[in-house]
Parts: sequence; C-alpha cells; structure tokens
Amino acid sequence: MFELNLEQVSKYLTLINDHNPVHKQIVPGQMVVQIALTKTKVNWSSYKVKFIEPIEISEVIKVKFEKPNKLIILNENDKIKIHITKK
Repeated sequence: MFELNLEQVSKYLTLINDHNPVHKQIVPGQMVVQIALTKTKVNWSSYKVKFIEPIEISEVIKVKFEKPNKLIILNENDKIKIHITKK
C-alpha cells in the first residue's frame, strides 16, 4: 500500500508541465499507473488503462494482480480505481 502526498504530486506535475487545477485534489492517473507498473515490476510493451474513479491526494491505494495480464488499483476499502490490462 502507498499514498501520494501533495508534494509528490506537485513535483510530478512540474516535470510533465501539467497545470490542470483539478490536480490540487486528485492524483494524475498516469502517475499512479507508472508507479503501479514499477512496484509490480511489470514491463508490458503495450497496455490498456481504464480509469474508474479518481484517486485523491493522500488516499491510501494498493496494487494487485487480478489475473496474470491484469492489474487493479484499489483504495484501502477495496474500491477499484484503475484497471491496467496487457494488450
């Protein structure tokens, strides 16, 4: 499990030059996807992402394999936030 705080999100947004004001409360989805792939040591050359619900700053999230070719990102209450499926 992990969470992303405002400082981490701000650094990421600066790196990618994203000035969308929604990210003052919501973590950028692609940031979460990149962290999930890194934490699970997945090296898929192609994948499909389905964003189900936004992830709020400091929300505790976890990543797990639902199937060998599918990752899910959930909050601490097991509410699915993102699906990542290998193409």
